[in-house]
Amino acid sequence: MYTFLVRGPSSRFPRGYIWLTPAWFVILGLAGVLAGRRLGGGLPLWLGLTEIGSMLIAGLTLFAVLATHRRHAFRVSGHGIWLGVRTTRKRPKLRQIHLAWTDIAQLRMKARRYGVLLEITLSPAARIVHRPGPARQALMLLGSLVMPVGFGRGRPALTAAREDPPRYLVKVCEVTPAELRMVLATSKPATLPLPVKTIKVTRRVTIPPARKPAQAQPAVTARR
Repeated sequence: MYTFLVRGPSSRFPRGYIWLTPAWFVILGLAGVLAGRRLGGGLPLWLGLTEIGSMLIAGLTLFAVLATHRRHAFRVSGHGIWLGVRTTRKRPKLRQIHLAWTDIAQLRMKARRYGVLLEITLSPAARIVHRPGPARQALMLLGSLVMPVGFGRGRPALTAAREDPPRYLVKVCEVTPAELRMVLATSKPATLPLPVKTIKVTRRVTIPPARKPAQAQPAVTARR
């Protein structure tokens, strides 16, 4: 079995969880301002600017840590692909999902700065784990906003398929498209015709047309 690192909060947190970070710090900032007004009739300017600046730095740091977080959440073997982290919970299906090779219709890879962006397209016969609806998603985020530790984090975004067409997007770290292609080709059954495509990302650079040299104007001699 081959195990790879996955970049981002999708391997642990549900969709939209990372955007709760600025909301928490806004609430903390408002709480500090209200507490200052009640205690001393208002915070001094220097203290207010220091408090807001420190909260801004802390919020940006936490947001960057969550956005670049890495976990072993992508595994490949002869039995298929596992998405999600290994867990000792009684209901591990909420934290990880197994995709058999027969459930996969196509694999596409794009080279990225961190490694490879892998797109797993499911076949029509595959069992699809859909994302929660808007109402359920809003309730989950509201509960996480009020109780970030005690409230359940829900299903990780990595284990819920995207729609139209049903597919998974995995940010695989520290691997090249050629290396990942070799791992996938050697792991899948030889009798299974599974296309593995590598999409080359070309950077378009627009070069402005060269300017034509200005033609010299003929000298005009004034006659008296």
